[in-house]
Amino acid sequence: MEALQYSAIRKVKEIIGRIKGMDISGYKDDFVARRIRARMIALNLKTLGEYIRYLQRNPSEADKLLDSLSINVSEFFRDPWVWDVLKDVFKRVIDEKKIKVLRIWSAGCSKGEEPYSISILLHEILGKRISEYSITIYATDIDMDALRSAEKGIYNISSLRNLSKLLLEKYFIKIGPTTYMVKLEVKKLVKFKRHDMIKDLPFMFMDAIFCRNVLIYFSRDLQEKVLRKFHRSLRTGGILVLGASEYAFGDALKMFKPLNTRARIFMKI
Repeated sequence: MEALQYSAIRKVKEIIGRIKGMDISGYKDDFVARRIRARMIALNLKTLGEYIRYLQRNPSEADKLLDSLSINVSEFFRDPWVWDVLKDVFKRVIDEKKIKVLRIWSAGCSKGEEPYSISILLHEILGKRISEYSITIYATDIDMDALRSAEKGIYNISSLRNLSKLLLEKYFIKIGPTTYMVKLEVKKLVKFKRHDMIKDLPFMFMDAIFCRNVLIYFSRDLQEKVLRKFHRSLRTGGILVLGASEYAFGDALKMFKPLNTRARIFMKI
């Protein structure tokens, strides 16, 4: 992308900040540029200059662009082998530490596939003993439409392809030819809330944080800022789970130690 285009991208970021009071300066320019191009095609605009003028005249476009910056493509038990590792990690943590209260944060939860997967995982680990535990899974995102969809807990079979027939029948109700709804017992553990991980205060005293495939869209400085927040959020010995292309670096190397490098699972030092 030419320097002039980068300048225009940063201008768009500034306009979004003024209109919505949201700082997206830390989002990677190339990522924002791809989302702007998609909006330009939808609006039949030819140049970045035209898009900037349209954005200034139509503040509602800021919401549409922000929605497009929220990554809403997910599925239950994404990368199933990672969840197999997590099952062993959670079993060990629960048994060794005799934990009866669990606080887990799914940051950037999109339409709810990840937090509901965590709930199912814990049901599978604890079985009937789950009633003996106090478990809260805080599921957050900046996209209110995604959160409203998540609260309904209704999914197409394409999002459920990683579940066995046994798990599908155990934790979902079929409500259409290719549509399923999460059962109440799974929903009960999850609390959805709008939260901006960049500017809002982090949740505290967490036993585990999941933030998979979100940091890759942030600049290095912003990634480090968010990792420091996660470090403050976690209890000592708490678990951080990142996406396949994400890693703890910089100061974070002093804050976390890898439990499973390939699965991107870390522990707060």
